[in-house]
Amino acid sequence: MRKRREKGQALVEAALGLPILLILLLGAYASTRTAILRSRAESASFTEALRIGRNLPGIERDLSRSILPAGETVDVRSDREGKSRLLPAPFPLLAGRTAAAAEVRYPWREIGNPRWLATANILQKTELDADCWGKATSSGKSVRRWIQGVILLGAIR
Repeated sequence: MRKRREKGQALVEAALGLPILLILLLGAYASTRTAILRSRAESASFTEALRIGRNLPGIERDLSRSILPAGETVDVRSDREGKSRLLPAPFPLLAGRTAAAAEVRYPWREIGNPRWLATANILQKTELDADCWGKATSSGKSVRRWIQGVILLGAIR
């Protein structure tokens, strides 16, 4: 009699323990996948902010594909936010304040897109001072005019 109880007890323990183990594995997978997506989104938003600050051509589609290969649920955008002071006080304000954001909406397709598991929504924003000193940019023109004025004043003296 005693052996029968132990066999039944093992079956009950397995029936109770297996769902808990599966939930823990699903949680580990979801948190790891979310951390990887957040890291990729941060890298893409930083790259986009530098790109827009340096007046380079758009690569938003490539950045979206670097986060998720399909790229249809990724939105990478950027904006200029006005002038900033990159140089000491005598120099003019420069057009260097840029911001970028990468937004990821991930529906967990690998595990059958369950309704009870919420879609991962990740929004990673980056703001930085990046400036293009080219001849055609407003910053390049401002600094060039300021330096020309200093040189002209030195030549007049």
